[in-house]
Amino acid sequence: MALAEIEAEITALGEALDVHAFSPGQPGATDEMRAELARALDAYDQAKRDVARDRMRADTLPVLHTLDEGRHALACLDALIAGRPLPERMPLCFFDARHGRAARLVSWAPHGGTARNIAVCAADAVHLTENASPGTPRQPVPGCRVQTQPRGAEHRPTTPTGVPQQVSGKGGSEQTHQLSMPSYRPAVMVFSTGGKAQVRLRFESGRKIRSSRQYLLSGDGTPITARIPLPDGTKSVAFRVLAAGEQEAWTATAAPLREVPRFHDETNGTGSDVVHYRGEPGPGVLHYAGPGPIQLEMLDDRLAYWVTVVEVRAGDHTFQWLGRGYYQVRSAGAWRLSTA
Repeated sequence: MALAEIEAEITALGEALDVHAFSPGQPGATDEMRAELARALDAYDQAKRDVARDRMRADTLPVLHTLDEGRHALACLDALIAGRPLPERMPLCFFDARHGRAARLVSWAPHGGTARNIAVCAADAVHLTENASPGTPRQPVPGCRVQTQPRGAEHRPTTPTGVPQQVSGKGGSEQTHQLSMPSYRPAVMVFSTGGKAQVRLRFESGRKIRSSRQYLLSGDGTPITARIPLPDGTKSVAFRVLAAGEQEAWTATAAPLREVPRFHDETNGTGSDVVHYRGEPGPGVLHYAGPGPIQLEMLDDRLAYWVTVVEVRAGDHTFQWLGRGYYQVRSAGAWRLSTA
């Protein structure tokens, strides 16, 4: 995408903010509505700063992700005002963020690699499901900004210069991986596997804002999908994946806080994860059925470790919710959190 197109996208987001009818002080306005407006404003300001800082590289992936974050925040604000469910969010197209928001999950494997589900735009979905060769030019579909490739060119994901914001691998190894931090902060790593696995993930560098550098992830007989806080104030983060058992394919992606599950009354999971509690301070219940201890930690607004709320072993345990915010569960087994 050319610089002029990037600037036009930023202008369009700014105009959408200017004409939006919502006011933080209006009757019926909630903290959640105000948070979505703030998220959109922050994305707009961040995109402008990124372009002003380096106009030669203004078409890099972080700017596109920032603009997408702002548009999604406005869509969430509109849904909250209208009393509708929050819109589901697909990531930007796996193959090229310039294609816009992904429309479908399809199975795809790189040359000589393992097949897995990826999120792609409508045009790429058609391209893959029709089993066209990777170099075949594609026809754009309405609403999708598709860049065609010359015949014979290799079809591959576009990533920022240097460190990518999505890393894939298979099984565990001593290899150190680098994941680029997005322009929006705070952010999480979404770690997922194609099949059941037990994984130890260890961060090798970055500011020490976590309670630990090592995470035990488990799907309890199902594929893993876990969220891990990413450090603030760094350009990239280094980590190792140490997997036990089957050599499953895995993917680690830098993602916005929208990927963290929200709940008011009850949520559940397996292994370490981050959840967003939307209820009020008061009594809660933690049910744990796994081996070893489980810790529930509250994080601050940078997703840095703040305080341990409860640390127990298997069974039902009462504790006190400290209020709305992000909480990190650290465990090796299945758990359930609820209000009392």
